[in-house]
Amino acid sequence: MNRLLKTSRNRQQKAAETPRRPGKKERTRQEIYRSAMKLFAESDYEKVTIEDICAEAGIAKATFFLHFAGKSALIGVFNEEITRSLAERLAGYEGSAEEELLLLVSVLREAWETNAPVMHKMLREFLDQPALVSKAAAVNESVLALVARIVARGQKRGEFSSDYPPEVAALALVAAWSAFAAWWLQNPDMDGTDINRALLALQFNGLKNKG
Repeated sequence: MNRLLKTSRNRQQKAAETPRRPGKKERTRQEIYRSAMKLFAESDYEKVTIEDICAEAGIAKATFFLHFAGKSALIGVFNEEITRSLAERLAGYEGSAEEELLLLVSVLREAWETNAPVMHKMLREFLDQPALVSKAAAVNESVLALVARIVARGQKRGEFSSDYPPEVAALALVAAWSAFAAWWLQNPDMDGTDINRALLALQFNGLKNKG
């Protein structure tokens, strides 16, 4: 178990790092993502083919599959962009760890709702994949890394219990948020702000009556 946690921690720390000068592989990956999002904004997600994305990015089809298993795998880069930006905003943040997590949830929700037409269809395609658990862990890696860092800071300050490793707490939090995203897919007209906050409060406080 300790070995698994150590491996998970190392992967998450690596995912959380923002390189100053992205290499060619990362630049190609980002260009594919930007090209795809541009086409999704101009046309319907379902009508945009991988060939269209490759033409827009100026790459061969084999290069696309070198970086992504399919269109829905672009969710991973979407998450990375959000968490990278948020990590920069949280640098030197003086609020509580709970406030940091609330900000993270708020930023993620806002980004998803801003891109709702695309994200609904991308998420639906993503959830229909076989071997979903392993794929979900991969696309959420950057989110898991950031949440684990926030939880660790909260534990260090005495705000959170130290009974659980930060990586385990992050897995529990992100798993619940992923379940909420699936629910949001089925209820697109619902305002998720209060529900998101209630979900986070439940995760902080649990169901057990403290009275």
